[in-house]
Amino acid sequence: MNIEFHYYALHYISRCAGFSQADASTIAISSQMVDECIAPWEVSISPLSGSSVHGGAGNGFAPLFHTHVTQNYVFWDEAVAKNIYQPFHFIPGDVGAASALRLDGHASRFVVTADSPLAREILIAALNTRNLYRIGLALHSYADTWAHQNFSGEAEAQNTMDASSPFPAAGHLQAMRNPDNPRLVWKDGRLKDSFKEIRNADRFVKAAAMIYRFLCTFNRRSFADEIFVTDRLEELWGGAKAVGDSAARASDYIIDFDVPPYTPEAWAMGAGGRTISPFSSPDPWRTGYDRLAWLKDAATKASSAFGGLRGRIPEAGYKGSAFEYWNKAVAEHRDFCFSLFKQRGIA
Repeated sequence: MNIEFHYYALHYISRCAGFSQADASTIAISSQMVDECIAPWEVSISPLSGSSVHGGAGNGFAPLFHTHVTQNYVFWDEAVAKNIYQPFHFIPGDVGAASALRLDGHASRFVVTADSPLAREILIAALNTRNLYRIGLALHSYADTWAHQNFSGEAEAQNTMDASSPFPAAGHLQAMRNPDNPRLVWKDGRLKDSFKEIRNADRFVKAAAMIYRFLCTFNRRSFADEIFVTDRLEELWGGAKAVGDSAARASDYIIDFDVPPYTPEAWAMGAGGRTISPFSSPDPWRTGYDRLAWLKDAATKASSAFGGLRGRIPEAGYKGSAFEYWNKAVAEHRDFCFSLFKQRGIA
Protein backbone atom coordinates (compact mmCIF):
# COMPACT_ATOMS: atom_id res chain seq x y z
CA MET A 1 0.00 0.00 0.00
CA ASN A 2 1.04 3.61 -0.36
CA ILE A 3 0.27 6.92 1.34
CA GLU A 4 -3.27 6.87 -0.01
CA PHE A 5 -4.15 4.06 2.40
CA HIS A 6 -1.45 4.29 5.07
CA TYR A 7 -2.14 7.96 5.79
CA TYR A 8 -5.26 9.34 4.10
CA ALA A 9 -7.62 6.36 4.33
CA LEU A 10 -6.36 5.42 7.78
CA HIS A 11 -6.95 8.94 9.07
CA TYR A 12 -10.51 8.84 7.70
CA ILE A 13 -11.17 5.38 9.19
CA SER A 14 -9.78 6.46 12.57
CA ARG A 15 -12.04 9.51 12.68
CA CYS A 16 -15.07 7.40 11.74
CA ALA A 17 -14.13 4.99 14.55
CA GLY A 18 -14.32 7.77 17.11
CA PHE A 19 -10.80 9.14 17.42
CA SER A 20 -10.28 12.89 17.72
CA GLN A 21 -8.66 14.77 14.86
CA ALA A 22 -5.39 14.96 16.82
CA ASP A 23 -5.36 11.27 17.73
CA ALA A 24 -6.31 10.22 14.20
CA SER A 25 -3.38 12.29 12.92
CA THR A 26 -0.99 10.61 15.35
CA ILE A 27 -2.13 7.17 14.21
CA ALA A 28 -2.03 8.00 10.50
CA ILE A 29 1.32 9.81 10.58
CA SER A 30 2.83 6.95 12.60
CA SER A 31 1.63 4.58 9.90
CA GLN A 32 2.89 6.59 6.92
CA MET A 33 6.29 7.27 8.48
CA VAL A 34 7.05 3.55 8.23
CA ASP A 35 7.47 4.02 4.48
CA GLU A 36 9.27 7.34 4.90
CA CYS A 37 12.19 6.52 7.18
CA ILE A 38 14.79 5.03 4.84
CA ALA A 39 17.77 6.62 6.59
CA PRO A 40 18.47 7.36 10.26
CA TRP A 41 18.65 10.73 11.92
CA GLU A 42 21.51 11.39 14.30
CA VAL A 43 20.41 12.78 17.66
CA SER A 44 23.24 14.96 18.93
CA ILE A 45 24.16 17.29 21.74
CA SER A 46 23.91 20.86 20.45
CA PRO A 47 26.95 21.98 18.40
CA LEU A 48 29.70 24.00 19.93
CA SER A 49 29.78 27.73 19.37
CA GLY A 50 30.47 28.68 15.78
CA SER A 51 29.92 25.19 14.36
CA SER A 52 27.47 24.46 11.56
CA VAL A 53 24.70 21.91 11.52
CA HIS A 54 25.65 21.15 7.93
CA GLY A 55 29.29 20.50 8.71
CA GLY A 56 31.18 17.22 8.60
CA ALA A 57 33.50 15.55 11.07
CA GLY A 58 34.89 17.83 13.70
CA ASN A 59 32.02 20.28 13.45
CA GLY A 60 31.42 20.28 17.19
CA PHE A 61 28.55 17.76 17.30
CA ALA A 62 28.57 15.07 19.95
CA PRO A 63 26.41 12.26 18.51
CA LEU A 64 24.33 10.29 20.99
CA PHE A 65 22.45 7.74 18.85
CA HIS A 66 20.67 7.17 15.55
CA THR A 67 16.92 6.91 15.06
CA HIS A 68 15.32 3.80 13.59
CA VAL A 69 15.01 2.90 9.91
CA THR A 70 11.71 1.28 8.91
CA GLN A 71 12.04 1.13 5.12
CA ASN A 72 14.90 0.43 2.75
CA TYR A 73 15.23 -1.02 -0.73
CA VAL A 74 18.52 -2.85 -0.23
CA PHE A 75 16.95 -6.19 -1.10
CA TRP A 76 20.23 -8.08 -1.13
CA ASP A 77 20.92 -7.43 2.56
CA GLU A 78 19.53 -10.17 4.84
CA ALA A 79 19.55 -7.74 7.77
CA VAL A 80 17.05 -5.55 5.92
CA ALA A 81 14.68 -8.49 5.48
CA LYS A 82 14.94 -9.39 9.15
CA ASN A 83 14.88 -5.92 10.72
CA ILE A 84 12.66 -4.02 8.29
CA TYR A 85 10.62 -6.07 5.84
CA GLN A 86 9.27 -8.82 8.08
CA PRO A 87 8.19 -6.75 11.12
CA PHE A 88 6.91 -3.71 9.20
CA HIS A 89 5.89 -4.74 5.67
CA PHE A 90 5.75 -8.52 5.21
CA ILE A 91 4.44 -10.24 8.35
CA PRO A 92 4.59 -14.00 7.72
CA GLY A 93 1.18 -15.62 7.38
CA ASP A 94 -0.62 -18.90 6.69
CA VAL A 95 1.61 -21.14 4.55
CA GLY A 96 -1.14 -23.66 3.83
CA ALA A 97 -3.61 -21.05 2.65
CA ALA A 98 -1.02 -19.38 0.42
CA SER A 99 0.13 -22.71 -1.04
CA ALA A 100 -3.44 -23.58 -2.02
CA LEU A 101 -3.60 -20.49 -4.27
CA ARG A 102 -0.35 -21.11 -6.14
CA LEU A 103 0.16 -23.00 -9.38
CA ASP A 104 3.21 -24.71 -7.92
CA GLY A 105 1.40 -25.46 -4.67
CA HIS A 106 4.31 -24.29 -2.58
CA ALA A 107 4.71 -21.17 -0.44
CA SER A 108 7.57 -20.56 1.95
CA ARG A 109 7.29 -20.07 5.71
CA PHE A 110 7.73 -16.32 5.21
CA VAL A 111 4.76 -15.82 2.85
CA VAL A 112 2.28 -13.05 3.68
CA THR A 113 -1.46 -13.75 3.85
CA ALA A 114 -4.23 -11.22 4.43
CA ASP A 115 -5.44 -10.81 8.00
CA SER A 116 -3.16 -13.60 9.24
CA PRO A 117 -3.31 -14.76 12.88
CA LEU A 118 0.19 -13.42 13.50
CA ALA A 119 -0.67 -9.99 12.05
CA ARG A 120 -3.80 -9.87 14.20
CA GLU A 121 -1.81 -10.78 17.30
CA ILE A 122 0.65 -7.97 16.62
CA LEU A 123 -2.17 -5.46 16.11
CA ILE A 124 -4.08 -6.55 19.21
CA ALA A 125 -0.92 -6.28 21.30
CA ALA A 126 -0.44 -2.72 20.05
CA LEU A 127 -4.06 -1.82 20.78
CA ASN A 128 -3.67 -3.19 24.30
CA THR A 129 -0.82 -0.75 24.96
CA ARG A 130 -3.17 2.17 24.11
CA ASN A 131 -0.09 3.84 22.63
CA LEU A 132 -1.24 5.65 19.48
CA TYR A 133 2.24 5.47 17.94
CA ARG A 134 2.36 1.69 18.40
CA ILE A 135 -1.15 1.41 17.02
CA GLY A 136 -0.23 3.36 13.88
CA LEU A 137 2.85 1.22 13.31
CA ALA A 138 0.94 -2.03 13.79
CA LEU A 139 -1.84 -0.84 11.48
CA HIS A 140 0.72 -0.24 8.73
CA SER A 141 2.00 -3.80 9.06
CA TYR A 142 -1.52 -5.21 9.32
CA ALA A 143 -2.80 -3.30 6.27
CA ASP A 144 0.16 -4.47 4.22
CA THR A 145 -0.90 -8.09 4.71
CA TRP A 146 -3.67 -7.39 2.17
CA ALA A 147 -1.49 -5.61 -0.38
CA HIS A 148 1.55 -7.88 0.01
CA GLN A 149 -0.25 -11.22 0.22
CA ASN A 150 1.48 -14.07 -1.64
CA PHE A 151 4.83 -12.28 -1.39
CA SER A 152 7.45 -12.41 1.34
CA GLY A 153 10.10 -10.08 2.69
CA GLU A 154 12.85 -12.47 1.65
CA ALA A 155 14.75 -12.69 -1.62
CA GLU A 156 13.43 -16.09 -2.67
CA ALA A 157 11.94 -18.02 -5.58
CA GLN A 158 8.32 -17.76 -4.46
CA ASN A 159 8.41 -14.01 -5.24
CA THR A 160 9.38 -14.57 -8.89
CA MET A 161 6.90 -12.96 -11.27
CA ASP A 162 9.12 -13.14 -14.36
CA ALA A 163 12.15 -15.42 -14.52
CA SER A 164 13.77 -13.10 -17.08
CA SER A 165 13.42 -10.00 -14.89
CA PRO A 166 16.69 -8.16 -14.16
CA PHE A 167 15.37 -7.42 -10.67
CA PRO A 168 15.75 -9.77 -7.71
CA ALA A 169 12.76 -11.81 -6.53
CA ALA A 170 12.60 -9.90 -3.25
CA GLY A 171 9.39 -8.59 -1.76
CA HIS A 172 7.15 -7.51 -4.63
CA LEU A 173 9.97 -5.83 -6.55
CA GLN A 174 9.25 -7.76 -9.76
CA ALA A 175 5.60 -6.71 -9.51
CA MET A 176 6.75 -3.13 -8.95
CA ARG A 177 3.96 -0.91 -7.57
CA ASN A 178 1.12 -3.13 -8.77
CA PRO A 179 0.14 -4.39 -5.29
CA ASP A 180 0.18 -0.91 -3.72
CA ASN A 181 -2.11 1.13 -6.01
CA PRO A 182 -5.68 0.95 -4.66
CA ARG A 183 -7.32 1.35 -8.08
CA LEU A 184 -5.22 -1.09 -10.08
CA VAL A 185 -6.42 -4.36 -11.60
CA TRP A 186 -3.53 -6.67 -12.47
CA LYS A 187 -2.64 -10.34 -12.89
CA ASP A 188 -0.49 -12.52 -10.67
CA GLY A 189 0.75 -15.33 -12.91
CA ARG A 190 1.98 -17.37 -9.95
CA LEU A 191 -1.59 -18.09 -8.86
CA LYS A 192 -4.22 -20.55 -10.11
CA ASP A 193 -6.58 -19.30 -12.82
CA SER A 194 -9.45 -18.44 -10.48
CA PHE A 195 -7.14 -16.26 -8.36
CA LYS A 196 -4.94 -14.64 -11.03
CA GLU A 197 -6.89 -11.40 -11.48
CA ILE A 198 -6.18 -9.06 -8.60
CA ARG A 199 -8.52 -6.15 -7.95
CA ASN A 200 -6.69 -4.02 -5.44
CA ALA A 201 -9.82 -2.05 -4.56
CA ASP A 202 -11.44 -5.24 -3.27
CA ARG A 203 -8.43 -6.04 -1.13
CA PHE A 204 -8.12 -2.53 0.22
CA VAL A 205 -11.82 -2.26 1.12
CA LYS A 206 -11.56 -5.51 3.08
CA ALA A 207 -8.52 -4.15 4.90
CA ALA A 208 -10.37 -0.92 5.68
CA ALA A 209 -13.37 -2.82 7.02
CA MET A 210 -11.28 -4.95 9.37
CA ILE A 211 -9.31 -1.97 10.62
CA TYR A 212 -12.55 -0.09 11.25
CA ARG A 213 -13.84 -3.02 13.31
CA PHE A 214 -10.68 -3.15 15.39
CA LEU A 215 -10.67 0.60 16.03
CA CYS A 216 -14.37 0.73 16.87
CA THR A 217 -13.90 -2.13 19.32
CA PHE A 218 -10.95 -0.27 20.83
CA ASN A 219 -13.21 2.75 21.38
CA ARG A 220 -16.14 0.61 22.57
CA ARG A 221 -18.29 1.67 19.64
CA SER A 222 -20.52 -0.33 17.33
CA PHE A 223 -19.27 -0.96 13.80
CA ALA A 224 -22.78 -1.60 12.47
CA ASP A 225 -22.28 1.34 10.08
CA GLU A 226 -19.19 -0.28 8.54
CA ILE A 227 -20.70 -0.51 5.06
CA PHE A 228 -21.35 3.24 4.98
CA VAL A 229 -17.75 3.96 5.99
CA THR A 230 -16.17 1.60 3.46
CA ASP A 231 -18.59 2.44 0.62
CA ARG A 232 -17.05 5.90 0.36
CA LEU A 233 -13.61 4.36 -0.03
CA GLU A 234 -14.86 1.78 -2.51
CA GLU A 235 -16.35 4.55 -4.66
CA LEU A 236 -13.03 6.36 -4.59
CA TRP A 237 -10.94 3.29 -5.42
CA GLY A 238 -13.18 1.25 -7.67
CA GLY A 239 -16.10 3.39 -8.76
CA ALA A 240 -16.75 6.48 -10.82
CA LYS A 241 -14.02 8.48 -9.09
CA ALA A 242 -11.32 5.89 -9.80
CA VAL A 243 -9.44 8.01 -12.32
CA GLY A 244 -6.05 9.68 -12.30
CA ASP A 245 -3.07 8.80 -10.17
CA SER A 246 -2.80 8.56 -6.40
CA ALA A 247 -1.38 12.05 -6.00
CA ALA A 248 -4.44 13.51 -7.68
CA ARG A 249 -6.63 11.73 -5.14
CA ALA A 250 -5.23 13.59 -2.14
CA SER A 251 -7.71 16.40 -2.74
CA ASP A 252 -10.60 13.94 -2.40
CA TYR A 253 -9.49 12.97 1.08
CA ILE A 254 -8.65 16.54 2.07
CA ILE A 255 -11.90 18.07 0.81
CA ASP A 256 -14.45 15.25 1.10
CA PHE A 257 -13.07 13.41 4.14
CA ASP A 258 -11.55 16.37 6.01
CA VAL A 259 -8.11 14.76 6.25
CA PRO A 260 -5.20 17.20 6.76
CA PRO A 261 -2.60 17.17 3.96
CA TYR A 262 0.43 15.04 4.73
CA THR A 263 3.75 16.84 5.28
CA PRO A 264 6.81 14.60 4.87
CA GLU A 265 9.22 14.48 7.83
CA ALA A 266 7.09 16.92 9.84
CA TRP A 267 7.90 15.25 13.15
CA ALA A 268 11.65 15.21 12.51
CA MET A 269 11.63 18.84 11.42
CA GLY A 270 9.42 19.78 14.36
CA ALA A 271 12.08 18.36 16.66
CA GLY A 272 14.68 20.67 15.10
CA GLY A 273 15.97 18.33 12.42
CA ARG A 274 18.31 19.60 9.72
CA THR A 275 19.04 17.45 6.69
CA ILE A 276 22.55 16.53 5.56
CA SER A 277 21.59 13.60 3.33
CA PRO A 278 22.63 13.62 -0.34
CA PHE A 279 19.17 12.52 -1.44
CA SER A 280 16.16 14.76 -1.63
CA SER A 281 13.18 14.90 0.70
CA PRO A 282 10.98 11.82 0.36
CA ASP A 283 8.09 11.95 -2.06
CA PRO A 284 5.29 10.16 -0.19
CA TRP A 285 3.52 9.32 -3.47
CA ARG A 286 6.53 7.49 -4.88
CA THR A 287 8.09 4.26 -3.67
CA GLY A 288 11.28 2.34 -4.32
CA TYR A 289 9.30 0.04 -6.61
CA ASP A 290 9.47 2.46 -9.56
CA ARG A 291 11.12 0.40 -12.29
CA LEU A 292 13.67 2.97 -13.48
CA ALA A 293 14.04 4.94 -10.29
CA TRP A 294 14.99 1.78 -8.42
CA LEU A 295 18.24 1.46 -10.34
CA LYS A 296 18.90 5.20 -10.14
CA ASP A 297 18.43 5.35 -6.38
CA ALA A 298 19.82 1.97 -5.35
CA ALA A 299 23.33 3.17 -4.61
CA THR A 300 22.14 6.18 -2.60
CA LYS A 301 19.62 4.16 -0.64
CA ALA A 302 22.22 1.47 -0.05
CA SER A 303 24.41 4.05 1.66
CA SER A 304 21.65 4.68 4.18
CA ALA A 305 21.73 1.04 5.21
CA PHE A 306 25.45 1.24 5.89
CA GLY A 307 25.63 4.39 7.95
CA GLY A 308 24.43 7.29 5.79
CA LEU A 309 22.44 9.90 7.70
CA ARG A 310 19.29 11.78 6.78
CA GLY A 311 20.26 14.62 9.09
CA ARG A 312 20.80 15.71 12.67
CA ILE A 313 18.40 16.56 15.46
CA PRO A 314 19.48 18.35 18.66
CA GLU A 315 18.84 16.33 21.80
CA ALA A 316 16.92 19.22 23.34
CA GLY A 317 14.45 19.23 20.45
CA TYR A 318 14.18 15.46 20.26
CA LYS A 319 13.34 14.89 23.92
CA GLY A 320 9.60 14.85 24.45
CA SER A 321 8.84 15.21 20.73
CA ALA A 322 6.44 13.14 18.66
CA PHE A 323 9.47 11.84 16.77
CA GLU A 324 10.97 10.48 20.00
CA TYR A 325 7.71 8.78 20.94
CA TRP A 326 7.43 7.28 17.46
CA ASN A 327 11.00 5.95 17.55
CA LYS A 328 10.43 4.35 20.93
CA ALA A 329 7.30 2.72 19.53
CA VAL A 330 9.30 1.42 16.56
CA ALA A 331 11.71 -0.35 18.90
CA GLU A 332 8.84 -1.82 20.92
CA HIS A 333 7.00 -2.99 17.79
CA ARG A 334 10.13 -4.60 16.34
CA ASP A 335 11.04 -6.31 19.62
CA PHE A 336 7.53 -7.69 20.00
CA CYS A 337 7.57 -9.01 16.43
CA PHE A 338 10.98 -10.63 16.93
CA SER A 339 9.71 -12.35 20.06
CA LEU A 340 6.65 -13.70 18.24
CA PHE A 341 8.64 -14.79 15.20
CA LYS A 342 11.05 -16.68 17.44
CA GLN A 343 8.19 -18.39 19.26
CA ARG A 344 6.67 -19.46 15.92
CA GLY A 345 9.97 -20.70 14.51
CA ILE A 346 10.16 -18.09 11.74
CA ALA A 347 12.93 -15.90 13.16
